[in-house]
Amino acid sequence: MTVPTQRNTPPLIVRPTVDLRRRQLLRAGVGLAIPPWLPGCGGSSAPGVGMPAESGSLPQDCVAPATAAVPRGLHASFTGDPVSTRTLTWFTDGLEDPGTFVEYGPLWPDMSAQQIACAPFPARAGGQVQQTHGVDALTHAATMLALQPGLPVRYRVGAPGAWSEVRVLPAAPQGAFRFCHFGDHGRKDASLSVLDGVAALQPDFFIVAGDLSYANGDHPAWDDWFKRLDPYASRIPMLTAPGNHEEEDNGGKAYKSRISQPGLGFRYGFDYGNVYFLFSTGGSLVGGNLAQDADLVAELAWAERALARAAERRARGEIDFIVLVQHFTIWTDQEGREPANLSLVLLEEGKLLRYGVDLALVGHDHIYQRSVPMGRGRPREDGYIQVTGGAGGNSLRGFAPISDWSATDAIRYCFTEYLVDGPRLTAITWAVDRPDNSLAGGELTEIDRFEIQARDSVARRAFARPPEPDISAENAEKLLKHTRLRNALHHRGEP
Repeated sequence: MTVPTQRNTPPLIVRPTVDLRRRQLLRAGVGLAIPPWLPGCGGSSAPGVGMPAESGSLPQDCVAPATAAVPRGLHASFTGDPVSTRTLTWFTDGLEDPGTFVEYGPLWPDMSAQQIACAPFPARAGGQVQQTHGVDALTHAATMLALQPGLPVRYRVGAPGAWSEVRVLPAAPQGAFRFCHFGDHGRKDASLSVLDGVAALQPDFFIVAGDLSYANGDHPAWDDWFKRLDPYASRIPMLTAPGNHEEEDNGGKAYKSRISQPGLGFRYGFDYGNVYFLFSTGGSLVGGNLAQDADLVAELAWAERALARAAERRARGEIDFIVLVQHFTIWTDQEGREPANLSLVLLEEGKLLRYGVDLALVGHDHIYQRSVPMGRGRPREDGYIQVTGGAGGNSLRGFAPISDWSATDAIRYCFTEYLVDGPRLTAITWAVDRPDNSLAGGELTEIDRFEIQARDSVARRAFARPPEPDISAENAEKLLKHTRLRNALHHRGEP
């Protein structure tokens, strides 16, 4: 199918000087502290940090030996406090644990590349290990604790005789912060271009809203995806939500055995600064497995209580925004989809409207589309804004007629950057391709921008409501039946 180009007139290509300099540092592998004229992201008072050198330019006595036990597919996240902890996850070949450790320490502003790579680490922590689903490999995870505020952290993972290269993670911001979001990533050239764009902006973390590797049961494809991801996600924390293509890997087991995240890992919530994030499966893992079906019923009750608590805390001034992250869109104008995802309208949308969720960050549909504040398929002043970021690299699709709730639409490979600065959230969507969808070779084009202000005190109090009762067994079965059918139809509709 020939994919039509963007509907809107493309704006001027924007080349932010600071961001492109960061990109050059990433590609060059410079292991130096970035001087004050390259500030850290999100308004943090901590200095920014360049990327550690690649193995070819590290001092030879610091390069890990080439053994099967050397860590691969390294990626960072957090499973506890996002300010003072970081969790590292990686893989080793074979079923014998060579050791599961992280060694780490602060990166001081005057450290040289030699010191970054070779100086002794003041702290070491052990971790957990499990077999990686579907392959003869192990998944390792270890958490760095009590990180020093305002200082980046240098680290390596593995075990004596089989350490990874030294990497650097930025300090968690103190105040304003920045994150990025895209979904439907895959293993294409456009997928890497999206990662390059994210890395150029150096956010404090990034979100992948489902359909990560498109392995679809081909487990070595996960290894390929994490190999491509490693240079980025080992230096910028990553959080994810599962998608319907994760369900195709044995009900999500391949996904769950490769990712470390808060709570249960496949649905969870956390505060970052003044924002509460709720990551939901949106029913994406329902596919005929009774245990997975039961998880969805439990998740609905959990989400009800979590959003009620978040709305109450927002009314008290403890947070300013509530953000839902999941794979499936609730409403869409992608060609070939129904305008309403009726399962999610029944399962979730009432909760978003009841508790005043501000943003729904989703994927699934291989387009970019942003709504106005909406609810029940119509513009609604006190509703939520849905940002569909399913053009994260795997493929693009076209549009059906555009609904009146839609603020903007584009058929471009892209990701969205969000800057949260007190009660103001500014979002910019960056395309990594040209209007004809050919890749732009590192240039970023701004294709959308919007801003939202935190709800006023009257609205905050109005949304602070007690949780509704759990759904009945009869209604739960009706919803599950509809979700199973919805998921099956979506699988058949995938190319």
